Amino acid sequence: MSSDARIVVLQPPGQERQLARGLESLAGDVTVEIYQDAEACLRRMQAQRVDVLVLDATLTGASRVVLDHLPRSGPPVVVVDREASEHAVLAWYRAGAANCIDNLDRLGPAVAEWCGGARKSDPGAGLSRLDAMTSALVVVDPDGRVVFGSPAAEQLLGASGGAFIGASVWSWLGSTTPEEPCLARSLRSGECFQGVDSRITHSDGRVVPVTMSSAPIDDASGERTGAVVILQDLTGTERRRGDALQTEKLASIGQLAAGVAHEINNPMGFIHANLFQLAEYAGDLRKVWRDVEALQRAIGGGDASGIQQASEQLARTSDECDIGFVLSDLTKAIRESQEGSERVRHIVQDLRDFSHQDTGELVLADINQCLESTANIARGMMKHVASVEKRLGDLPPVLSYPMQLQQVFMNLLVNACQAIEEAADAPEAHGTIHLATEAREDGVVVTVRDTGVGIPAEHLDRIFDPFFTTKKVGAGTGLGLSTSFGIVQKHGGTLTVESQPGQGSKFRLFLPLEPPEDPEAESA
Repeated sequence: MSSDARIVVLQPPGQERQLARGLESLAGDVTVEIYQDAEACLRRMQAQRVDVLVLDATLTGASRVVLDHLPRSGPPVVVVDREASEHAVLAWYRAGAANCIDNLDRLGPAVAEWCGGARKSDPGAGLSRLDAMTSALVVVDPDGRVVFGSPAAEQLLGASGGAFIGASVWSWLGSTTPEEPCLARSLRSGECFQGVDSRITHSDGRVVPVTMSSAPIDDASGERTGAVVILQDLTGTERRRGDALQTEKLASIGQLAAGVAHEINNPMGFIHANLFQLAEYAGDLRKVWRDVEALQRAIGGGDASGIQQASEQLARTSDECDIGFVLSDLTKAIRESQEGSERVRHIVQDLRDFSHQDTGELVLADINQCLESTANIARGMMKHVASVEKRLGDLPPVLSYPMQLQQVFMNLLVNACQAIEEAADAPEAHGTIHLATEAREDGVVVTVRDTGVGIPAEHLDRIFDPFFTTKKVGAGTGLGLSTSFGIVQKHGGTLTVESQPGQGSKFRLFLPLEPPEDPEAESA
């Protein structure tokens, strides 16, 4: 380190002892000046040469002011951010910091690296102290050439230092996604991105799922000097997500099976009761028929007295059995049993349609039929639902994946049932589910509205996030609405929610008449 190094620090009062511990590893003549407000710090920067500026992230507002007013020729800036999350690091680099550390033990080496060294405008300079970051961080110049990569980045991409620095980042980021990578858009138009799902190509040819965050790096004059990107390997996450999806499917199957069993049990119940009644009626009719046969024999013998006795006996038996009522009620029981068996047949048919393996091919589907058959299957889960009101419009056929859409409808109906059950304050059914469809010029709209407990306003923005749930622990994995959102996006549609606590929720699903040619690009 050069002698007589001048270090200016902006930090809250009372932190001098901690700072001294962080800078005690510096060798040579070091002058440290401490300021507590941005204005005094900037005046000092203009007065004399400064080798390194250290900013404490707890003074967020003051630190931002200093970074915004620091000239391009100003000294390199080291930010001490004890939280040091990925998004925080990204924001500090974008604001113009040369390094961001999360531990005072690393402050001395980070400052020493800059004393007499590079300037603030060099993208990626001085970032070699980010070894502790678990996510991969890469800094590129305006042409996409790597100027810095953390050890985690080298490991994720399968690149060593010699083959990494100066290499084109597009050899890893540009070959696995049909759409323009977010890093390219950060370099081109200055956009910032957080948590974009993407793919990279490892040096051994493996395609690795990642989540990507990127931001441009501009100097004080607004000139683009590069960009920074943070990559996080999702291999393990996708595996866990797959396990969670499987758990969600098994839970849904169990819930669906219980509902279907309950729904089938209703018609089977009165069919079973009617069969017992029919057995009693058959006994009564057998008695009557016995007397009818006796009367026939008497008539055949020509005995007037025997005919009179047989006729009187037939009349007594008919009165005892109330044969008029038996015949009337017998017809009613048969008709009810026929209706019940037809109900069971429809449930089984709807269940077969719902559980039919998705061929993965687009077909023209009747959205009303998909919605109605799914509602019929879900009816068994509606013990707290007093009624299901339908207002289905005349819809054109939609080119879609109907099995996947039925999964979306089932998730929405299950959520509606659970919301109504949660709002129940009495054992009897009281809630209502409203189903509506309407045609638009460019597609169809499906609305599922309930009178349940509603969703708090602070949760509405996260309701479609994976693993987010407002249900009690063990009542759901938080993937039902997330999966539904992804399916709707795959169709090029939208899924939105409106809700107020205590007033229920309304989910509105729009489907275009034809999905996009590249559904993956549409959902990115």
